[in-house]
Amino acid sequence: MTENEQKKEYLNSYKNLCRKLKSLEEQLQSLREVEQSAKIQTLSDMPHGSKQKDLSDYMVKIDVVFTKIIRARADCIQRKIDIETSIADMLDGIESGILHKRYIEFKTWEQICVEIDYCWKQTHRLHSSALSNFNMT
Repeated sequence: MTENEQKKEYLNSYKNLCRKLKSLEEQLQSLREVEQSAKIQTLSDMPHGSKQKDLSDYMVKIDVVFTKIIRARADCIQRKIDIETSIADMLDGIESGILHKRYIEFKTWEQICVEIDYCWKQTHRLHSSALSNFNMT
């Protein structure tokens, strides 16, 4: 793996942490919906099957996922701070802008080209140069 590929992997790690956080938040929402459904079943006069789950099972699962969310959010914030600090320390404003738009704002190459008013090829050349000048912390 080349040095620039390692830098890209490091920069993309923030996006991966954000995806993980979003996934955990979706799991939490799903568990809360199941919990609400279980509460409704518990409050009804309908007969219960033998496989009825206790509400405490859902509460424990929700607590576990919530704890994971807190950890993931802290990791995400710390990685963002580290990356933004390294990008801000770069000397070239255009290069740092490209890295920020790509790896912090998650913009597509098309969006970046339009925003900086450079063609696709020039944008990628500047991105390559920015990666070479980027210092990982």
